[in-house]
Amino acid sequence: MSGTTTKPRRKKRWLIALVGFLITVLLVVALLLPYILKRYIETNSEAWIDRKVTIDRIILNPFTFRYAIIGVTCYEPKSEEVFVSWKSISVRSDLWAGFLENNWRFTGLRIEAPYFHIVQNGDRFNFSDLLELGEDDTAAPDPAAPVRFSMEDIVLNDGRLDYKSDVLAAPVGLKNLMATSTIISSENARMDFALGFDLTEGGRLDGGFMLDTEKSLYGIAAELKAFAMPQLLPYLQDFFACQELNGAMDLKLNLLDSYADSTSLRLSAGLDLHDVVLVDPYSDKLFSLKNATARLDTLVAKDQRVDMGEVVLDGADLKFVMLADGTDNWTRLLKLDSTTVAGDSSTAQLQASESNVFVLLADYISYLGEQIVASDYTAKKLALSNSAVQFEDNTPAQPFRYTISAINVSANRITSEQEAGKVMASALLQETGKLKGDAVFDPKNIRNVTVDLTVDELALNHLDAYGRWYAAHPLEDGLLRYVTKTVVQDGKIDSQNHLRVDKMKVGKKVDDHDPEIFVLPLRLAVGLLKDVNGVIDLDVPVKGDLKDPEFKAWPIVWQVLKNLIVKAAAAPGRLLMRAFEGADESDLERVRFEFLQPGPSKPQEQTLKQLVSALKAKPELTVDLVPIVDATAEAREVAVFHAKKAFLFPDKPDIIGADSTRIAELSARDSAFAAYVEGRTASLAGKSLHDRSLALLGAAEAERIAGAIEYARRESTMQFLLAQGITPARVRYRDGTAEELAGQRGVPGYRFMYDVGE
Repeated sequence: MSGTTTKPRRKKRWLIALVGFLITVLLVVALLLPYILKRYIETNSEAWIDRKVTIDRIILNPFTFRYAIIGVTCYEPKSEEVFVSWKSISVRSDLWAGFLENNWRFTGLRIEAPYFHIVQNGDRFNFSDLLELGEDDTAAPDPAAPVRFSMEDIVLNDGRLDYKSDVLAAPVGLKNLMATSTIISSENARMDFALGFDLTEGGRLDGGFMLDTEKSLYGIAAELKAFAMPQLLPYLQDFFACQELNGAMDLKLNLLDSYADSTSLRLSAGLDLHDVVLVDPYSDKLFSLKNATARLDTLVAKDQRVDMGEVVLDGADLKFVMLADGTDNWTRLLKLDSTTVAGDSSTAQLQASESNVFVLLADYISYLGEQIVASDYTAKKLALSNSAVQFEDNTPAQPFRYTISAINVSANRITSEQEAGKVMASALLQETGKLKGDAVFDPKNIRNVTVDLTVDELALNHLDAYGRWYAAHPLEDGLLRYVTKTVVQDGKIDSQNHLRVDKMKVGKKVDDHDPEIFVLPLRLAVGLLKDVNGVIDLDVPVKGDLKDPEFKAWPIVWQVLKNLIVKAAAAPGRLLMRAFEGADESDLERVRFEFLQPGPSKPQEQTLKQLVSALKAKPELTVDLVPIVDATAEAREVAVFHAKKAFLFPDKPDIIGADSTRIAELSARDSAFAAYVEGRTASLAGKSLHDRSLALLGAAEAERIAGAIEYARRESTMQFLLAQGITPARVRYRDGTAEELAGQRGVPGYRFMYDVGE
């Protein structure tokens, strides 16, 4: 019995010893092997990959099947700059089962706080050498023993990435990077990922990515929020000289495509812009935009169908300046290829690489436009609202400035199948004029269009700079109404134009005008063309073939008007008769002076005497004289006057009357004078003569002198009225209200605002 009892006891001892040995081995694997492996990797990393690697600890837990590498940092070759690092990478897997069954299953992959530093130079990256390690020793896979693989429950948290490339204008940084995937498996052809991160310079992207290798499909659903547009400034500066680009952008993108069949493209997108501002190198605002929305509901390449949603721009403000040399403030800022032949705009190329984000965007918009033209399309809403254009033309001797505000353009639903599309527009012209119109076009051929346009209450004195330069006559007063109906069909234009001008007043001929023009007797003709009510009524038809390169519409219009003027001037009797009939109504509305004129001369005295006559005829009336001078414009004229003075009399601090006359007679277009100013303001290349002169004198000094001139003008005007018998109680000066001054500011003068006295 004792022998029989001893054998089971021995077996039990051996079993306990075996279990203890296995536990000891596992403990060695779990505790000692990670330390040995850590030291081995740290010691040999530079020999293996030419990079120093440090590891806090390695976890190999055969009891929980958890494996992790904690606190890893890999440095750039022979540098202390970090290449890759992470706080921890951990995963769970039964490696023994994977080895036996050739089916490697991993779960719960966690990557905490990874960091990647990527540098690209041409087609080489700072990790290209790692990809090339062991390329010649790669063994071909054994098709008889396929390896099965799966990774489930993947999460990457708090990642960061710094990317620097020679194809990027500035480095890109990502932070708070998070990525997840439910499963990546050799048995499943489809993989889905969720991704989110913050851009270091401003912006947040969240979205997902799908890849299906069996169907050759990939898909993207992403949303970019509050992207800071200053990040795009270096790319814009590749081909456009500018100082600032501000604003924010939101973008939504849903895309499904096949990398084997491009006709499978399905795309929808949404773009929103907020508070966009573009500033030129001189700190002048070129363009601003309050809000913009653009929606591409669907683009289906296979069906050739494009569904546009809303395309709305709100609060756009554009500044456009023509300089005396014929260039403008936009095209002169374009960076054209230095090899381009001067003046050959047809071959001019922009200095921007194909990788520039704006070049890529232009290519995409071009592609999208081709798709729309070649496809069935629908556009739900197109609109431009609350917008403005600030226009300045320095081609005339006196700069012309004009503001088109309250611009609103909208289009109804447009499809390629409907018979007609309609666009409606309205705008305010220099605060008083009103523009309203619509265009009806054929969606199948947008070159076939009918335009109905009306311009009403357009104050002609706002066009005075053009009247002086191109017609040699000041445009002192008048309201224009213009109505046109223009039809373009198959390249043929038929335009019926009606003009009505009420109370038009043209000043005497000036000598400072475009030397190329033929001076017409405009002042005489205007008087003759007026009817008994002071109205000019004209019809100007235009017809022609737009396909004919010799056809130009505006020369035809000008020829018609010129013929009318010449015919009217041939019979001046009517004008002389009207001159003896009494005062012109406009003489009872305002008096205007020349810039820098300190008091009334004969033309102003005549107008003021008409005012005196009206007040004497109506003893109950009083009048307020409201200054309508554009103080900024007069300050600029002061600056030009002083620049002329410095040019003509550099050593003469005090000038006499004859000197002033000589200064006034010197044209601002005089080439020697222009060269003198440009030589003293070389740093202001691209600025107008008036801006340069203002810089020489100083804005504060110019405003002070202009203020003194206005004070003298006011006092001398008042003294003249008092000398004509008007009592102080019946006339006074005051500042005008916004409504009274709307569209009135310009050359110096006073608007007459009548009232009934006490």
